[in-house]
Amino acid sequence: MQNKISQLTHKRVLGVAIPIVLANVTIPILGAVDTAVVGQMGLAAPIGAVGIGAIIISAIYWLFGFLRMGTTGLTAQAIGSNDQSETSALLVRGVIIGLVAGLILILIQIPLFSGALGLAPASAEVESLAQEYLKIRVYSAPAAIAIFGITGWLIAKERTRAVLVLLLLVNTVNITLDFVFVLKLGWGVEGVAFATLIAEWLGLLFGLWLAREGFKNGYWRNWIQIFDRARLIKMAKVNSDI
Repeated sequence: MQNKISQLTHKRVLGVAIPIVLANVTIPILGAVDTAVVGQMGLAAPIGAVGIGAIIISAIYWLFGFLRMGTTGLTAQAIGSNDQSETSALLVRGVIIGLVAGLILILIQIPLFSGALGLAPASAEVESLAQEYLKIRVYSAPAAIAIFGITGWLIAKERTRAVLVLLLLVNTVNITLDFVFVLKLGWGVEGVAFATLIAEWLGLLFGLWLAREGFKNGYWRNWIQIFDRARLIKMAKVNSDI
């Protein structure tokens, strides 16, 4: 009996872990395709601009990685306690925090990106193109960060295959639009940025659909619980530790 339980446990762990590993593998592939597509323009400056811009955006988004991990932990606790209302509230709370954080980035984009580019000095042409790239990419920040909350919630529900499908969709749309906007329409660096912007907003919509289970009951509309001060403080403490 003990061996059977152990075998089931191992299978369960692998079922959760393998899709996440595969999802993480897709991330560097996307950056490589972006660079390869821009490289078809035959100019060095666009390649440098996309590279610098992508590094800056990725570094900023990395700071919000706590939202996924924090949402995963708290949602798992709520599920273990059979607290359906808090389980749904955490999904909505994570999405709202992501949207608000993204809006703040949009509002402070000028000093934020100026400071970031100052830390990575480049030629005037590369910096100018990088600024154009960032000015477009930043408008997908609310979607990109909100997706952290959704994926964290899905992981807690042990739906890591859904997370893999979500990331594959975002990457596939992004890569497809890269070819259309850059190689077909000749939009250059702006084309790469618009491709990612559209892909991430579509990813948010698809992510909400994947997490529709959390919206099937009325708990997700319990705004008093969602914005409960004690629960927000608890989430902030967990995130600060992360």
